[in-house]
Amino acid sequence: MEKAVFETLAGFVGVGWTGAGLVKVGLPAATPYDAESELQEDLRRLPCKQPGDHGQPGGSLGVKALEKEISAYFRGEKADLAFPVDWGYHTMFQQRVLQEVCKIPWGRVVSYGEIAAAVGNPRGPRAVGGAVGSNRVLLVVPCHRVIAHDGSLGGFGSGLDWKKRLLKIEGINF
Repeated sequence: MEKAVFETLAGFVGVGWTGAGLVKVGLPAATPYDAESELQEDLRRLPCKQPGDHGQPGGSLGVKALEKEISAYFRGEKADLAFPVDWGYHTMFQQRVLQEVCKIPWGRVVSYGEIAAAVGNPRGPRAVGGAVGSNRVLLVVPCHRVIAHDGSLGGFGSGLDWKKRLLKIEGINF
């Protein structure tokens, strides 16, 4: 597992990845120490994988390109955050949901129910909410763009203030 911390206009962002792709993209923290601490804590919580499950050592993730795009995002610019994700830390259902969330374009929101319908989930929006809550690769998997069916924000693991802030960057005010 590799990791990096870099500075954006919004603060310091920690990222972690394997040879297969990203496993963590955090939200900005006030200091590099805070970003590193959060990153370390989250990476420690990841379940162990079998040897060889990580893809090629070093992988092909361009951390400088990721830094450039995340920095652009926090400057309010439409960023290309289509980076590989290591889906091996998610169940098949979580993978289907989070891959569907990746299709939500900048400046748009969809409901948990719409995601449920798109993945053919008979269990509905609540199960989708649980899967969305498993996302550790924020911004790249834009779970902040998923809202409740009534147009309210719904939930967000990093707090609703962050969800509002991310949506506002994309021109959506709540």
